Amino acid sequence: MLSIIPFDEIYKIWNYYLWPTRESTIEPHSAMNFLGGYDMKNMISIPTFFAYKLDNKIVGVNSGHMCHDNSYRSRGLFVFPEYRKQGIGKILLVATINQGINEGANYVWSYPKRSSWPAYESAGFTLASFWETSELDINAYCKCSR
Repeated sequence: MLSIIPFDEIYKIWNYYLWPTRESTIEPHSAMNFLGGYDMKNMISIPTFFAYKLDNKIVGVNSGHMCHDNSYRSRGLFVFPEYRKQGIGKILLVATINQGINEGANYVWSYPKRSSWPAYESAGFTLASFWETSELDINAYCKCSR
């Protein structure tokens, strides 16, 4: 079942499972801009943190927030390995896309790991850049314009 959770709950999963070797601070927002650069104005909106729960246990998470250019950033998709390939990532991404639409975004974007690309593609995202090495993985920008 899809739920909205507070930052402290998603933070634990991001910190211990998604980004365990990350050196930069994990914040509720990201200052990243679509296709590159940073803008602190992205840190102003109210983010939404999603969890997918089975038997009241979180098995996957994602988040989203508005950016200064009226786009919506999808960020932090993680599904525990034993629950992957069951469509949970797609459910979380579609919820994030719908939240962006409900908040009036022009489009939704993300910067996924290469390994999670199939989930993004199944949710309607298209690649908008080449794959590149980032702080923690190999990522590319992608966009959904529903």
